[in-house]
Amino acid sequence: MCQTIPARVVRIDGDQAWVEGSLASVSLLGVDAIAIGDYILHQAGLALGRVEPEEAEAILAAFRELDALYEQEERRAGQESLGLSQRARP
Repeated sequence: MCQTIPARVVRIDGDQAWVEGSLASVSLLGVDAIAIGDYILHQAGLALGRVEPEEAEAILAAFRELDALYEQEERRAGQESLGLSQRARP
């Protein structure tokens, strides 16, 4: 499954944009009125649309929370595999 998360545009050159956290450019063809500082959703090198800053921040916060939960689960699973779990075993 592919996911797209908001990314802030940091550079525009013609119909190509660059976003924070990526070295590859994103095509802006088919998306109107994108400016430096805007948040966009992009997938496979194509901009899908503009996202309001408040919505982008909410989405990014949700992904950060999911990432933290995933890391906690990974640590817990690693401890269990080493026999370090705090839970009693039957």
